[in-house]
Amino acid sequence: MSKNRVCFLIVVVFLTGCQQNVRSTEKNQPVAEAQSLEAAPVEASIHKPKTLAAINAQQPKVLTAAEKLTLELIKQGEMALAADRLLTPEGDNANLYFQAALGREPGNYRAIQGITAIVDLYTQWAWQAAQNRDYTKAARYLDFSRSVNPQDPVIVEMTSRIGDLKTKRRQVNKIATQKTTPKTAQKGQYSLPENLFNLSEEEIIAKIQPIIEEVTKTKQSIEIYWPNDKEARLIYQIINSHVTEFRVRAMTYHRADYRVELQQD
Repeated sequence: MSKNRVCFLIVVVFLTGCQQNVRSTEKNQPVAEAQSLEAAPVEASIHKPKTLAAINAQQPKVLTAAEKLTLELIKQGEMALAADRLLTPEGDNANLYFQAALGREPGNYRAIQGITAIVDLYTQWAWQAAQNRDYTKAARYLDFSRSVNPQDPVIVEMTSRIGDLKTKRRQVNKIATQKTTPKTAQKGQYSLPENLFNLSEEEIIAKIQPIIEEVTKTKQSIEIYWPNDKEARLIYQIINSHVTEFRVRAMTYHRADYRVELQQD
C-alpha cells in the first residue's frame, strides 16, 4: 500500500467519527430543549404579576365627601347616645344626628339602630317610672319616644303594658279596701271579732257586755249572725244568763257576718 493511500484512509476514518459525534449531539439536544420548555411555564407562573382587580381589592375604599359627612354624623350621634343626650341639648343630641344621617342616606343601618336605641331607652324608663307609680313621668317618656319614631311598635306595646299595670293595681286596691274597711254599724247592730272564742273568758264578756246592757235596757229580742251554730248558741247563752229580769228571745242565722242585732218587737 502506498503512502498516499494510507493517508487517504486515515482522513476518511476521521471524517466518519466526526459525523457520528454530530448526529449524537443532534439527538440529545431536543430533549434538553423540551425539558427547558416544560419548566418555563412553572417558573412564569411563580413570578406572574398581580392582576389589577387584586390590587384594587387590597386598597381601602375612598369615601366621597358626602359619605364622610354621613359617617361623621353617625359617630356624633353614637357619642351623644352613650352620654344619654337623647333629645337635648337642642343642637347636640343623638336624635338630631341620626335623623340628619338618615336624611342624607335613607336606610343607613347604623343610623336606624341609633334611632331604635333611643326609643328603647325611653320605653324602659317609662316602665321603671310606672313600676314606681309615677305615671306622669311614664307618660312623658312615652311622648319622648313617639317624637323620635311614632311608628315603632315597642311604644304601642309599652303603652298597653303600663295601662294593664294601672288597671291591675286599681283592682287590687279596690279589693283590699273592701276587705279592710269595716261596715258601718247601724243603730242596734254590734259587730264581734271573728276570733271571739279564742279570747279569754273575761275578754269575751267584755266584748258582749254592750249588747247585754242594751238588751236589759230596751228588752228587745236579738238576731245572731254567726257561721258556727254552736258558737252562736253560746253567745245567746252568755247574753241571756246576764239578763236577769226576763228571758231574752233570739234567732240565729248561719251567716258569716259576726254580729248581733237588736230587733224592734
